[in-house]
Amino acid sequence: MTAARPVGRPTVIPDDLRHLDVRVLDPQTAVRGPDGLVPQPTAYLGDRVLVSAPDPDAASRLVDAVQRLAGEVGCRMVGPHPLQEADDPRHDARVRSRRLQAEAGHPVVFDVPIGRERTLAVGPPVDVWELVQRARASQDRLVAQGVGLDHVLVSAPAITGSPFAAGLPFAAGLPFAAGLPFAAGLPFAAGLPFAAGLAGGVNSYAVPGTGGRTPVSMVLQAPDVAPGTKGPRVVVLDTGIGQHPWFADQTERTAQTSDGVIIGMDVTDPDVIASDPEAAGGTPDPLTGAMPTHAGHGTFIAGLLRQACPPATITGLRVMNADGVVPEHVLTDSLSALLAKQAEEPGWADALVLSLGYYGETDDDVVYTSGLAQVLRALADRGVVAFCAAGNSATDRRCYPAALAVTPPFADGSLASVRALNPDGTVALFSNDGDWVTAQAPGANVVSTAPTDLRGAWQPQVDVSSTDYANRATLAPEWFSGGFAVWSGTSFAAPALAGRYLASLVNAGVPADNGARRGLLSSVEGLLHGRPDQRRSP
Repeated sequence: MTAARPVGRPTVIPDDLRHLDVRVLDPQTAVRGPDGLVPQPTAYLGDRVLVSAPDPDAASRLVDAVQRLAGEVGCRMVGPHPLQEADDPRHDARVRSRRLQAEAGHPVVFDVPIGRERTLAVGPPVDVWELVQRARASQDRLVAQGVGLDHVLVSAPAITGSPFAAGLPFAAGLPFAAGLPFAAGLPFAAGLPFAAGLAGGVNSYAVPGTGGRTPVSMVLQAPDVAPGTKGPRVVVLDTGIGQHPWFADQTERTAQTSDGVIIGMDVTDPDVIASDPEAAGGTPDPLTGAMPTHAGHGTFIAGLLRQACPPATITGLRVMNADGVVPEHVLTDSLSALLAKQAEEPGWADALVLSLGYYGETDDDVVYTSGLAQVLRALADRGVVAFCAAGNSATDRRCYPAALAVTPPFADGSLASVRALNPDGTVALFSNDGDWVTAQAPGANVVSTAPTDLRGAWQPQVDVSSTDYANRATLAPEWFSGGFAVWSGTSFAAPALAGRYLASLVNAGVPADNGARRGLLSSVEGLLHGRPDQRRSP
């Protein structure tokens, strides 16, 4: 049995995520736009905006507009100019990346930090919502659609608490998001006062034994790859991939462009290593013993892909910590770098798995999410099909980027919004649904890989040591040294469907033509053609 990692080691958060100024949009107090419509709750970074531009000139105009609008609300742009080098290695690398994107004709998407007008002024914290509302009221179409909130995505969102509850608030977590897949603390009790016993309904999927993260034994042989089989590549932007014998080959944990831009986090950075959700950052909470909600998340996704398409090359890149939270600009930076890689090496990637999302503040969010949509569209045009988790909030409220699946740019099916199915074929009670969901796949009580060094604080009820007999014990609910687990969530339905698509590519000889790929995609089991009623057979 693998030895447990030290309990109580403080998690070190990478610089990019250390000082998140997360805000929650309260519909009752939020500044209204000219239309007077009440916005919907959403989570975003209060100290920056996300800018989306089609070319360098437009990007420069938008930065000027942001500076002007910031002044109107008593703020200012802070830090180096987002389009100019400033003798800062990290900043300058991002500037060069944006320049290369523009030169290649790709959309230019970047964040602009906003601060107080006076550095030493005492007052309320910066909140960019009014700035964004003023931008949307602009008569300049570029400004109205090119300046937006930097949303906080969760893998994938099950937002709880007040005032930003969406759907059923059935789980608790930090920061104010339980995320997807379902996760429970010790002993799967939540709320004040603490509730005891087994949760019912949607909550039941969070409990080990009814769909929650639980160690299991696998007796099937590891997926085998026939000699000479050409495998496609799938990119997973998640928590990375942990230690497991299935991922000794045909697996990549890092990728970068020819000019050295790293896609996702730099996994060689000591701080990033220390906070790895698949290793050091997956240790139990030192006060409660609870495992982080997303420890092992990326490894579980990778295992589903390996089962469905053994010859696939899985590139598991880290964009989040063990809480499953991802600022939108971190995601768009990673996608933009992936787009640059795909442009340099046509056909490098074939599919993309995004088990994360957010709920927008307006029904027109497809307009105000133009940067995210544009980058995903550009990837689709270069042959990369995206499989996005629909979310676990048991709501029909649109979750992005999954809800982009029904917008005109993706009418060709190049982005799938995937809901989760129970083992009997019914739709899982936790799964989001609606006319924006375009596909389905198994996602409840599924079996996949877990990091073999992942071990929580939940001990066996009985553990007997003897000099005469081998060690004997009851099940250990959070000891994953066996390398396999059961878990639930649309996080896992998305890669399950992606694996089917990759397998169809292998069977067809991995065609390079986008038209041929679209034909294969349309025949993949799980796509909803006419949204058939999924009732249990009598």
